Amino acid sequence: MTGFAKFALSVQKVRAAIHNRRKAGAKDQRGSSSSLRNDHADPSVSSPWDLPVEIQIRIFAYCGITDFHSLRLVCKAFCQLLTRNEHDIVRQYLRLRRHGTLPSPIDDTRAYTRNPGDDVVLLSDLFPPSKSARGGHLYTFKYLHGLRRRQMLCSRLSYYLADRILDRFVQTEPAVMRASFPANRNERNALVKRGIARIRFHLAPLMYYTLYFLETYTSARREHTHTLVQQYEAGQLPVPLPLDIRQMMYRELQTRILQSPPFTDTAALVATHHCMHLLVSYIRFAMSPDGQSEIDDSWISSLLTLAPFVRIVEFFSAEIGDGGNQRTQRKDFMYNFHKDTTSYEKDRMNSVVFARSSTRNLHSSVQDIWFAAAEAELKARHAIHHDVEHVWIWNDNQAALKTYATRLRDHLTGDVLPGIHTSSGAVDDDALSKTGALKDCLWRPIAPQSVRDDGPSRSQNTTFPGILVTLKYENIIYKAALLADTKSSPNQRTGSTSLPLLLTRFPTALRQTFLTFLSTNFDTYCSPLRLSSSFLCAGLETYLDTLRTKQPSTSDTVEEVIKELQLTLSFSPSIAPELRSLNVSVTRASLAGFLRDQPKQSAPKSRSLQDKLRSPFIANLTSYLETHLAMKLDLDGSSSDKVAKQHVRLSKIACAAFVLGGEGRVKLVVAADRDTGDVDKSSRVPGDKNELALEAGECLLRSVIQKAVLEDHSTT
Repeated sequence: MTGFAKFALSVQKVRAAIHNRRKAGAKDQRGSSSSLRNDHADPSVSSPWDLPVEIQIRIFAYCGITDFHSLRLVCKAFCQLLTRNEHDIVRQYLRLRRHGTLPSPIDDTRAYTRNPGDDVVLLSDLFPPSKSARGGHLYTFKYLHGLRRRQMLCSRLSYYLADRILDRFVQTEPAVMRASFPANRNERNALVKRGIARIRFHLAPLMYYTLYFLETYTSARREHTHTLVQQYEAGQLPVPLPLDIRQMMYRELQTRILQSPPFTDTAALVATHHCMHLLVSYIRFAMSPDGQSEIDDSWISSLLTLAPFVRIVEFFSAEIGDGGNQRTQRKDFMYNFHKDTTSYEKDRMNSVVFARSSTRNLHSSVQDIWFAAAEAELKARHAIHHDVEHVWIWNDNQAALKTYATRLRDHLTGDVLPGIHTSSGAVDDDALSKTGALKDCLWRPIAPQSVRDDGPSRSQNTTFPGILVTLKYENIIYKAALLADTKSSPNQRTGSTSLPLLLTRFPTALRQTFLTFLSTNFDTYCSPLRLSSSFLCAGLETYLDTLRTKQPSTSDTVEEVIKELQLTLSFSPSIAPELRSLNVSVTRASLAGFLRDQPKQSAPKSRSLQDKLRSPFIANLTSYLETHLAMKLDLDGSSSDKVAKQHVRLSKIACAAFVLGGEGRVKLVVAADRDTGDVDKSSRVPGDKNELALEAGECLLRSVIQKAVLEDHSTT
């Protein structure tokens, strides 16, 4: 039962009670004289409107927005009451649905939830009532109807987009549908409906922000044009403005909106940017499902600006065939859209101040609306690379991994799915021309193993530490690993997977193509991991310390694993223009000397690193270079000498066991018999040099992953 029906039933009960009271009073007074009746009769209630005004306002506030117009048509008394108390009724209506508050300007300190019913709070703050000339705000029924209209538009558009997203997923990912969804058609349809509802729930508030920008931009553009007309009539604007000037003015208007609340909140700006990208991409996909034909997207700009969301909802409704004959809906949409563009062309103000364009559309490209201004603003806020918003994934789902493997294979071979574009740059590379044709592409979860675990228990761990990508060509095999942090972070979002480190063994062109594929299919960004001089020193000390502490009785373990060690020192061009780098080689015979504590030497300041790690290698090497070569260096960053830190750094460490480079190069070497598994597990001796090298390499890799995690957090 609607609010109006409940209210009408209450009114009928009140009227019946009044009628019964009148009849009872007439019986009691029958037989008395007219003078006595006039002198001693009790005053009867003539109307339910004798209730206090506050109670009447509170009763009306419980009605729905669509009920107010119907109540005005009930009788003259209803109409007068609603008209007289319109301001107070609307305020009380908003207080009930906003948890006791009224619309107020948005600031950065306010947080909005997605709880049921809280959409009114965000919507009314984004679209507050207009200000009165006498002060205050105009709370009218028209304002409530405007809120409801916007809410319905955003809700319908969110539903249509969610439907298109899942429909495209079902069509392009049949393997995942068969493996991860029920076989029963009714159950599958029910699951798809729940998926649509969930996506719609998350899209709705983002649509509010998007609609706010489009409506605000439309109003600002109209006010700006009105100002230009006044200048033209005053003789301050002698000639119509060319198109490039108009485009620059519109860009400034958009930037001004993005630099004002609610977009001062970077999270809201990023979320709206994603929503706009999703909206425009599915409009394009509806016009060109195969993704191959080029379309003129300038009409999309008119679709967004001339009647914000109204025509877009009509477009998707006609595309889906929701609510009637699809052909009729498309004709109605085309007629209404043509009417909008024609009305804009005949607008006198625009024809006076702006030169006539060669196109009928308001903007030359859809990039002129939101995208260009938003990307510039995101770049100014250093938010181009940001954290993910909300990601649904299937951890350790073989069907999903097979789907991604198929996508990557099609991406590399050029046999792409609809809507997914590929780059042919990798095909022309000389290194790839010798590999032959791509035979297979595999995505597999990396089994979590550790050499510190004994027996088969290590392979029974259910952790999800990463993904191994294997590309099998005719003449060679390439591999890449997406590695996760082994320690679960309390700040990690539920329903998402964090893979902060990517290790590749690809040619340059193939690596760039693979990075493009990752950024296209996932909400991710790839950049080289810069390793500082202090981190390289810490990594070397960690590796040496693991070898020495696990088998301290054997003195030649380090020499057998490390063999010869080479360190590359890089110099700043300002102090050594002709000397870019200097290689320091430590032979196998000299390693033992640098690993011994030397109490006779004065301990350098870099010795503070030994408090954490027992290996004195870096401290002894620094002391040796200062004593014999007069090079006072600060390799590990523990010295207070700022000049050494600024102009000299350790850029590379290379040995037989591993390679660490400051530009993001990591190489770990494993013995061939240990890697291929040719040696029987029962014949292995715990603590042999291969096992120790593997364990030391694992410790080094863990430190690199931790470094990648820290870099990821600092970037986002």
